[in-house]
Parts: sequence; structure tokens; C-alpha cells
Amino acid sequence: MAGSEAASSGFCTHCGTPLQGKFCSGCGAAAPALAGPEGWGAIKSEFLNSQRDTGIFSVVVSFLVHPVATIIRLTDDPVYRSHWGLLTALVGAQMTLAYVIVPRAFALLFNVPNTANSATVVTNEIVQYIGMAILTPIQYYVCRALGPRARPPMSYVKLCVLSVSYGSIVSIVVTLIAFAIGFSVLKTQAAIDLNIVWQVLTYATYGAVVVFVAWSHKIFWGMSWPIAIGVTLFVGAMSWLVVYPALLALAEQADVTGKLSNLFG
Repeated sequence: MAGSEAASSGFCTHCGTPLQGKFCSGCGAAAPALAGPEGWGAIKSEFLNSQRDTGIFSVVVSFLVHPVATIIRLTDDPVYRSHWGLLTALVGAQMTLAYVIVPRAFALLFNVPNTANSATVVTNEIVQYIGMAILTPIQYYVCRALGPRARPPMSYVKLCVLSVSYGSIVSIVVTLIAFAIGFSVLKTQAAIDLNIVWQVLTYATYGAVVVFVAWSHKIFWGMSWPIAIGVTLFVGAMSWLVVYPALLALAEQADVTGKLSNLFG
């Protein structure tokens, strides 16, 4: 009996209380309902689960239509625990599209050098997870100090995971738009500088993510708009200017991509 309880121990995604037994001692949520399938069953449920609109495709559509309402709904839903699987699937799709599929498509269509690199996908996923592990605790304590609404750590981790997932969705959409524009320009030989187009799309992506994160943090923590925007800009600066560039530099210095390329053949 004790072994069974220990095996089911975890943290309640609704209030963050450690789980011991069938119910959360903090909010009363049923622990078995919080646990999801493991192994291949977990992968299957990510793509085929349609209960309460929490399957991966339903979540993506919901994010595209109502992004802020969706992240708050999923974060506060104690039953939804597929956020890590969603993140892995979306980041993997984003990186594969940008670093493998699009370069190969351009190489095939326009007879240009193929710059596809599967190892870069894995490297960027590793950097993404390490960066989250570094940034999330810092973000949590900053937000807890500035936000009037008390929130448990595990609930905020869930919010951050879903935020990165939304960023991946936006990046996938932008990459497809960039591919369509690049294809049209190269096909018609139009006098359009693709570097400028890509810069505009990149800044538009950053803008959309900043607005989304500020808005969701405002609701989640009960912050005012100025504080939510300030926190978002601080976190964005830490992410894009310090943590991720440093991690990518370390990965490059260690030749992680090269080693993975040799491993993948």
C-alpha cells in the first residue's frame, strides 16, 4: 500500500501541493485524474485525445483562435497534464520545419545548396529546455514579488511551458508564411529583399509573443498592465540577449551539433 502511494506521488497541478494518496490535501482534486498514460500510451493520447478539447490539434487550434483564454484555461485545469508533451511536439515541429524541411524544399525547388541539419534541431531543443530550467525560477520569484495573486510554483511552470508552446506555434506559422513569400519571390524574380521580409516577420513574431506573455501574466498574477509589460520585457531581455545566446555559444564551443551530426550519420 505504501509503495503504491509513493509511486503515485507528485504535485497537484492546481495548487502545487505534494500528492500522497488518492486526493490532494490542498484542494481536494482526485490524484488518479491528474495522472496520465505513460510510454506509447502518452504519445498516442497527445495526438488522439479529444476529451475536453485537450488533444494536441484541438489545443493548437484553440491557441490560434483564443491564445490568452486558452493558456489560462489549460493552466488552471487540474486534469490537463499534457503540457510537456505538447511542448516537445511543437518545438520539435518548429525546429524540423525551419532547419530540415524548408532548406530541403528550397534546395529541391531552386537547385540551391541544401543546408538542412537534423542535429541543429536536437541542439536547439536541448538549449530550449536548459534555458527554461534556468529562467523559470527567476521569473517565478520576480512575478511572485510583484503580483498580488498567490500562485504555486508548479502552476507557474505549467504556464511557462504553455507559453513556449504558443511561441512555437507562432514560429511555425511565420516560417510557413516566410516560405510562401520566398517561393513566390524566387519564382517570379520580384525585386523584393528577402532579408528585409524575414526581419519584419521576426519582429512581428517577437511582438506577438511579448503581447501574449504580458497579457497572460497580467491575468495569471493579477498584475497591472505596466508591471506585466515590464516583467515581460525583463524576461525577454534575459532570454534573448543573455541566457539563450550564452547556451548556444557553449553548444557551439562544445561542437554539440557536429557530434550529433556524426551520431546521426
